[in-house]
Amino acid sequence: MSKPIAPSERAPAAAPVSRAVDHRFAGVAALAALIAYPFVAAFAIERGLSVLVYAVPVAINLALAAWFASTLRAGREPMITRFARAERGVLEADLAAYTRTLTWVWVALFVALAMIDAVLAVGGTRAAWLAFTGAGGYLMVAVLFLGEWVYRRRRFRHYRHASPLALVRHVLRNL
Repeated sequence: MSKPIAPSERAPAAAPVSRAVDHRFAGVAALAALIAYPFVAAFAIERGLSVLVYAVPVAINLALAAWFASTLRAGREPMITRFARAERGVLEADLAAYTRTLTWVWVALFVALAMIDAVLAVGGTRAAWLAFTGAGGYLMVAVLFLGEWVYRRRRFRHYRHASPLALVRHVLRNL
């Protein structure tokens, strides 16, 4: 059984092996899209282009899914593995395998969110779509984030774990 890594033994985060997409650019683009969305939506509604309002959440979730999935290709470091390395330094083999699988779980969540957004846009009520895109999707992300943290603390209790707030800081620093 591996011993927990002391903070003083942390290694610097691994450099990305990416040849195609710079992860920081993709993260900044996704964040910019989230910030710009209310303005784009207001403009589209004013111009009678409501289809754009419905398409943006689908596009954002599909972009996030593609971004996370792009890190799962051979020779790349999975997104969640990168976040874990930022927190822990060197990852033990069991944690590296777990974080790769967890990256797939995030990809699946973003695809599911895009599908729900699309189904509600096409066949749901406006109120249902607004409720889901305004709160439901964010709630699902929060449930996965916090639920995974609780699960990981139990499954890997022999390792130390940062608090959820510290994890958010690690993620934001390593986008």
